[in-house]
Amino acid sequence: MVNKTDKEAPVDANAPEGVALSDAERKAAMKDGAKEDAKETGKAIHRALTDGVELGDPPSFQWHGMDEIQQYADIIDLGLSEFEEIVAGKSDRKIPDEKVAGLFALERNGQNRTPYVKALMKRLGIKDVSEVPQAGGPDYTNDITSITKL
Repeated sequence: MVNKTDKEAPVDANAPEGVALSDAERKAAMKDGAKEDAKETGKAIHRALTDGVELGDPPSFQWHGMDEIQQYADIIDLGLSEFEEIVAGKSDRKIPDEKVAGLFALERNGQNRTPYVKALMKRLGIKDVSEVPQAGGPDYTNDITSITKL
């Protein structure tokens, strides 16, 4: 059996005096918490739908088709001077920008050689290696300059 006095007692009956919340205060706090949860959910949904890109902003990922570079993958194995000539567009073999971005990702995830990475960055017009999202690799590149004349 429930007494009328039990219903009017604070919900936090075991809380110290002055800290216990009444039923109305508890409901108000729960309502505020629900509003905060709705705000956080809304933010997460917005981030997921826009990927951090607002309407009208240029896409952060510019090179669609950069993964299909099989026919260009042999360029990575060329000597430095021939590689730079092809990447700069000074040879008969022309490479579209999205394929150069694919070669950039291939080099960064593979041998990661400094002059090759710099030549690819120059062609793409980027200043930071993180501008090509799929180009992993560490924060450094591998220096391949000769120490001796051998």
